[in-house]
Amino acid sequence: MQKSGLKILVIQTAFIGDVVLTTPMLRALRQCHRDAKITVLVKPEAAPFLEGLPFVDHILKFDKGKSHKYGGMLNMIRTIRAAKYNVLLSPHQSHRTGILALFSGIPVRYGYKTAGFAKLAYHHRLIREPSKHEIYRLLSFLSDGFCPELNQLPTLDSTLELAESNISSQKAEHLIKSITKQNKDSKPILLAISSVWPTKRWTPYGFAELAGLLFDNYQQEILLIGSKADSEIAKQVLSIAKQILSPNTVAHIHNLCGQTDLVTLYSLMRRSLVVVSNDSAPVHFGCAAAVPVVAIFGPTVPAFGYAPIAPRTAVAEIDLYCRPCSTHGSLKCPEKHFRCMRELTAEMVFEKVKQVLAEPA
Repeated sequence: MQKSGLKILVIQTAFIGDVVLTTPMLRALRQCHRDAKITVLVKPEAAPFLEGLPFVDHILKFDKGKSHKYGGMLNMIRTIRAAKYNVLLSPHQSHRTGILALFSGIPVRYGYKTAGFAKLAYHHRLIREPSKHEIYRLLSFLSDGFCPELNQLPTLDSTLELAESNISSQKAEHLIKSITKQNKDSKPILLAISSVWPTKRWTPYGFAELAGLLFDNYQQEILLIGSKADSEIAKQVLSIAKQILSPNTVAHIHNLCGQTDLVTLYSLMRRSLVVVSNDSAPVHFGCAAAVPVVAIFGPTVPAFGYAPIAPRTAVAEIDLYCRPCSTHGSLKCPEKHFRCMRELTAEMVFEKVKQVLAEPA
């Protein structure tokens, strides 16, 4: 295979948190092939976070939910074939990705043994090690396959990295000023209150009580963050807060769900004091933003490989006989008691917040 001028396609069309976790792999790929042209195929919402990163040359966008229904798969295959890539790297294991790989026309293709249509789609089928953190699984994907020279390095950079635009930076700063009444020293506290999976969501009561503890101790604005679909959960948190907290404290809790795009949310995190989040994408956003992060785990466990591993991070969880109950979370608690979240108290989470804020930056 030619060693210079390679055209490499990386497919990562999973959830946006998975894209964030892929950035150390992309950086390592650039380290191995400095003059290669590296293209990454992602869903549209992930594209802004990769634009401007020095180790990515081009981004392809694929809206799987919509495009797939209207010939999008065929059009994407045509686009990939026309680009004449030399190498395909696919750490994404879906059957849809396997179809893209199979018909891509790319002569050298790497994927996992456990991926959809793996035997047909990939020439090199790699082992995905469950015991490793996802960041290191992805780095091993390279070192075990296309970039064996990485094994000669003493360490590999596991730092998460995302791009921040000037526009998103300005939006975040304006938002903070509007909430804090021009207080330049303010660093808001962000509470990511939701998740795609209902069982991965800590209780609204827990978040409301935690908001009170955080404001009482740090005197910073509390921002409830999430998508527009999470607004109802935020309203529940505020409703409970009004019942259990003083009016003065409630006045400093703000519902920002649906009021920021994802890139602005990342910029907001870069200017925050701490992020508390369910086991979901905001955990990885916060790690990339290099701010303290506390991740709340219920039905899932850190051993699955998605816990924060950056400095000044911690996990809040309780031990139970039934954990973990699923790989990604589920719609309802299989045991019908939801103890993993109901018995995790605000005081327990607050102790983790104090721990990460006490660590040196």
